[in-house]
Amino acid sequence: MTIAEGMVAIRARWHILISVVLVAVAAAAAFSWLQEPVYQARVQLFVSTSGTSGGNSELNQGGIFSQQRVKSYADIIGTPIVTQPVIDRLQLSYSPDELAERITASTPNGSVLLDIEVEDTSAERSQEIANAIAEEVPEVIDKIEAPVSGGESPVKLSVTRRATLPTDPVRPRPVLNLGLGLLAGLAVGMAAAIARHKVDRTIRTKNAAAQAANAAVLGTVADQAKLKTRLIADEKATPRAESFRQLRTNIRFLSVDRRLSSFVVTGSLPDEGKTTTAANIAISLAQTGQPVVLMDGDLRRPALADVFALPNGVGLTNVLLGELPVNQALQQWRPDIPLYVLVSGPRPPNPSELLATHRLRKVIESLEASGMTVVIDSPPLLPVTDATVIARVTGGAIVVTRAGLTRTDQLASAVEGLRTVGATVLGIVVNRMKGNKETTHSKYYDLPSQGRARASR
Repeated sequence: MTIAEGMVAIRARWHILISVVLVAVAAAAAFSWLQEPVYQARVQLFVSTSGTSGGNSELNQGGIFSQQRVKSYADIIGTPIVTQPVIDRLQLSYSPDELAERITASTPNGSVLLDIEVEDTSAERSQEIANAIAEEVPEVIDKIEAPVSGGESPVKLSVTRRATLPTDPVRPRPVLNLGLGLLAGLAVGMAAAIARHKVDRTIRTKNAAAQAANAAVLGTVADQAKLKTRLIADEKATPRAESFRQLRTNIRFLSVDRRLSSFVVTGSLPDEGKTTTAANIAISLAQTGQPVVLMDGDLRRPALADVFALPNGVGLTNVLLGELPVNQALQQWRPDIPLYVLVSGPRPPNPSELLATHRLRKVIESLEASGMTVVIDSPPLLPVTDATVIARVTGGAIVVTRAGLTRTDQLASAVEGLRTVGATVLGIVVNRMKGNKETTHSKYYDLPSQGRARASR
């Protein structure tokens, strides 16, 4: 993956990045808050040899001897011969091993200095322990280095720096912990966002829909779930209304050679918005003065009667059964719009067989002959075959896909099903597109009149 592709993935999955960063920072803050403060006190000892006359040769030998010894003294400091006397002197509740875990002794390479650090949850206690060790170690070393035959030890340890009272704890370090938590959250969050983007096959862009379906995208509809109505009839300059007007224009371009007088609107799966899309396409076409029949071809889960608040007692089922002519089943929605709705009517036990009869073709042909454009809402393609049956007797199918819900393989399978039966795929409509709530149309209409004049130049 290139850097540009990674940035696209992170931008598309920014919520994952933010969530991981928040969790990491919160964990770092909780760790810093819950951890008991630890203070550190330091002392320093100087190791030298005694009994030298001061000649250069003896001084050099004494220095080498001290350097060799000081490394061993650092290991002795954590043993019970040092820790137990310190415990007894200060009356500590620690065991020798517990106290040894709080002591760190080291010596810089090539030096005769012995650095001792003591950590404790009490600042005063860490100081007392460090100073007690500084007093105890010379006595212990003096006993160890003393000749067997008696006499003075050749090694001398002097305290060069006593422990002072520490004022700030060495742990926890909230600023450092929060910084590390932030960096870790960013790293893990970006990796998670990129990984999720790589495995995600959900359609989120126009290009993804076009590639999956191998068909043109006729239009997109922004995600405006908070709108009170599903229909655009009374909307003038909203982004959604402009989206369907643009979609209407693109549909008209499909019929340059011959008039597209009938088509079916379907989808891959339920809940993609194909019924609302079909209804608003029909409204936008009727608003130009063109008579439009919106037919509910979903005899399994009909919805147009509810969308338009029309009675569903008589409809397409009655027409297909020959109980009445189609013109008697049509219901004009509003007197100001030449939109006629043919609801589904009673639910039949065999929807696919009923739609496959020659009567449906004759009904559509009769409406086309009367100069009407027929828009048919049908069931989704993957669960049932009804939409493919209807698409064969119309000018083609417009397939609705919902951004963030439909997968690329699902859209590809649905479109392939239409092409397998010889139906024409007119194009794709990407519904519920996020991030495009404010289109160029809305920006234009939000300008004052003088701004619109300048923008139109």
